[in-house]
Amino acid sequence: MTVPEPAGRDTALQEADAVANRQLTTLEGWRRFVDDPPKPPALLSPGQSRGLSPTGRALYDEDRLDHHARMLVVATSFVEKTVVCGRRLVLLNRHAISARRGLMVSGLPGTGKTSAITQLGLAHELLDRARHPNVADRIPVLYITVPPAATARMVAAEFARFLGLPVRPRSNMTDIIEAVVGVCTDTRTGLVL
Repeated sequence: MTVPEPAGRDTALQEADAVANRQLTTLEGWRRFVDDPPKPPALLSPGQSRGLSPTGRALYDEDRLDHHARMLVVATSFVEKTVVCGRRLVLLNRHAISARRGLMVSGLPGTGKTSAITQLGLAHELLDRARHPNVADRIPVLYITVPPAATARMVAAEFARFLGLPVRPRSNMTDIIEAVVGVCTDTRTGLVL
């Protein structure tokens, strides 16, 4: 019995999809993260697996490893605490006019800080969607990363980039922030990560 090789892929499309899946710092990437839980690859029987060529086996293994790399985050006590504290702060801030409370997540590298805040964002977005079904023009969560030694203008530009707003080299920080705040107000953004 001959086992067919895994379906051929357009390399450029595959790379673009992989980049978009990793880019939580764009609205499209964030929505893909929220909308597309990982789907398991088709499992081959041991006989089918042995029938694959070395290249076919490598592609099959890569698909399986890719699936496991995108699996759901384990709800550790750190992740749960971050989500609970973040949700409480969102509720407390809901009607605040000034002096809104924030959450800072800190710790050593590799302790799950990024995973915890993305799970907070995921929980917030899913709850917002449940409260407002069939309302497509909402952007409940903004997610950016800030490089070390970033200037205020660089941070503002990251917000604009997430939203897909143009940032011209001559745009000053005030112009960028006004555009970002206008979109966030119109789309009812409730959480910035």
